[in-house]
Amino acid sequence: MSRNIIPTYSLLSLFLMSLCFVLANADVECTDVISNLFPCQGFLMNGDNSPSVACCSGAQTIAKQFQDSDKPDRESICLCLKNAAINLPIDLKKAAMLPALCNFTTTIRIDPNVDCTK
Repeated sequence: MSRNIIPTYSLLSLFLMSLCFVLANADVECTDVISNLFPCQGFLMNGDNSPSVACCSGAQTIAKQFQDSDKPDRESICLCLKNAAINLPIDLKKAAMLPALCNFTTTIRIDPNVDCTK
């Protein structure tokens, strides 16, 4: 394991633990959302040029869950991704490219400025 990845895993673990408390009353667990995106770490945070198949599968799962959920659950998913964008060293340009690169459409974004109430 490279030295550059170890701090990222630690940062990701701390982030997941903190979100467990923030979204404890939601039907959608933030840990599940982030777990689905965990394979995207290399693409979103570590400089990989393209997302892996596992990354795309996880991102597609989140997009489908977002689409099929009611408003409170969509808001929870959005808040989880928004907080990830705020607290983790995510390349926002790559995050915006993820739907196109993984062949899915969604209205949800990994963006620190997104309004999750809409």
